[in-house]
Amino acid sequence: MSAVPDSRLASLAGEAAAHHRAGDAAAAEGAYRAALALAPGHPGIWHNLGVLLAETGDHDGAVDCFDRALAGDPAYASAHFNRGGALCVLGRADEARASYMLAVAADPEFYEAHRTLGFLWQAAGNRDRALDHFARTLELRRGEERTGIADESLRRTTCAKLFHDARQFSHLAAGVRPRKPFVLLARAYESVAATLGDGIVTLDDEQLEDLTGIYNTAYHTVDAPAVARSALGPDIDIDAVTAEFQARDAGLAWFDGLLSQPALLSLKKYLLESTIWFDFGHIDGFVAAYLEDGLACPLILQIADEIRTSFPAILGDHPLSQAWAFKALEGCRAVDLHVDDGAVSLNFWLTPDTANRAPDRGGLVIYTVPPAGLSGTDYRSGSAAMQAFAAAHEHARETVPYRENRAVLFDSRLVHGSDAPDFAPGYGNHRINITMLFGGRGSP
Repeated sequence: MSAVPDSRLASLAGEAAAHHRAGDAAAAEGAYRAALALAPGHPGIWHNLGVLLAETGDHDGAVDCFDRALAGDPAYASAHFNRGGALCVLGRADEARASYMLAVAADPEFYEAHRTLGFLWQAAGNRDRALDHFARTLELRRGEERTGIADESLRRTTCAKLFHDARQFSHLAAGVRPRKPFVLLARAYESVAATLGDGIVTLDDEQLEDLTGIYNTAYHTVDAPAVARSALGPDIDIDAVTAEFQARDAGLAWFDGLLSQPALLSLKKYLLESTIWFDFGHIDGFVAAYLEDGLACPLILQIADEIRTSFPAILGDHPLSQAWAFKALEGCRAVDLHVDDGAVSLNFWLTPDTANRAPDRGGLVIYTVPPAGLSGTDYRSGSAAMQAFAAAHEHARETVPYRENRAVLFDSRLVHGSDAPDFAPGYGNHRINITMLFGGRGSP
């Protein structure tokens, strides 16, 4: 007697999934609900219907579906995770965090849940718990408990990336004891780099062994604790910066002395000495670090917190939504024109001014009108549409010259990119910028 309903259930579930993949929400919902009429307590179907409703904007309905899925399977990690996402959209942050915590309790290796919890705890002002989850994402990517999520980046490289790592080891050998391990690492990385051709290559087992098995892992990190008093510089004129930002149709303001001297020195040491520059494929000629992949440290999160509290009229309730550090591997490497996927962006620079061979350049070019008419796909760095927009809006082009510890606050919708950098060679002269995003695109 059960064979026919089971067969029909499988057929309806498959039909619903096919409509869902094809983007036919109405047909998918009809098939999901028809399947549920046959199996009213089926956790998987309730979960998939919840995902569909969330995608179509019915987040209350989605939460109800996830609750029904969890009633049938309380350890359904994906249902806890997606329930948390719907609750976030509904502004129920405390309940969302609880759902994400249940997701990682059900599946301790749930990378996206740990990553999301890092940002949610940071938004709630609990940096310690945020750091716990960012440490876990790094472990799942590159630690002894790694799950395979970053396996490709543990085997792929470029000649420039390996030479960067070799120079970092040489830099460490000059100041860290014992120095011999870093000397040997520098030699090994230079040796393998010299055998590579152009472009991205996949390292073979022998090459990985030559790199001593630590390639693209957090082999060496230094502490960057929160600093006493404030991480921000004492001379920032909050009112003047806020007034300048608000005086424009699309906000923009820049100022010097973002970080206090203790914070500046500690952050530079962290970025120069910590082997966290894992990403080399996002922008050609750059390496990068992200919060969930090595950049998170107490000082970075302290800076983000203090920026939010110092500029309430600019940032409002926008939480930190991402942060990254980019390092140019050659003195003239530039970041192409692009826009950020946030509400408000903060960009600041850390490399000493003495490295900049063109003191009036090397900073940021920014177009002070929002790019109306560009679609989401046009926002990618260096796109033809972006270049055309810039050419048509030269009257709105503003240049912010490079200075160490100079910060630029701007509406994330504004088209921006590097201004013809020309930095001296040498490991300590690599141009490093940090970007923090607050809120998301479309935030009020």
